[in-house]
Amino acid sequence: MLLTTLVTALLSAAALTTAQVQQSIVNPTTAASTATPLPSASNYAYAGCWNETTQVPNTGGLRALSNGNSSANNTMTITSCIAYCASFSSQFAGLEYGRECYCASYLSSFSVKLNESRCNFACNGNASEVCGGRLALTLYNRTGDGKSSGSAAGRLVGGGGGAAAWYGFAGIGMLVLAAVL
Repeated sequence: MLLTTLVTALLSAAALTTAQVQQSIVNPTTAASTATPLPSASNYAYAGCWNETTQVPNTGGLRALSNGNSSANNTMTITSCIAYCASFSSQFAGLEYGRECYCASYLSSFSVKLNESRCNFACNGNASEVCGGRLALTLYNRTGDGKSSGSAAGRLVGGGGGAAAWYGFAGIGMLVLAAVL
């Protein structure tokens, strides 16, 4: 009886918390035609629009910028995201959905450069700036001097098909070993 009461109380608290969080989220809108990415800011150069990898096969749901830091708020701007990522000395800063900021040392090799039109959400904190899109990152690469090299490919990590093939081979080997034993 006590366990049932405790579980009910926890579920009610979780539902209330979820409702409170959802009320504070401002849904992103498509950017105005005048909204643009900044060419550079604080030694980070614009590297283009890149896909988010959470729904790409063989990624295990990992983000294009994973194993780093993230922040989301309704006042997000390119400058605030870059400042946040710079505080962790992150190589990459990426913005998505108008309000999300991701920082990481590496960009997944599963992420590919997209047509600029895919990054079409205005930043919630500055409608004249572009902060990604749906499953699309407005990406900035730390360069040291703020000049763009035109590519984010210098620090890719991930496995393409090679890592997936290795794990598949290892899994088959384990199944064979289990069958023999």
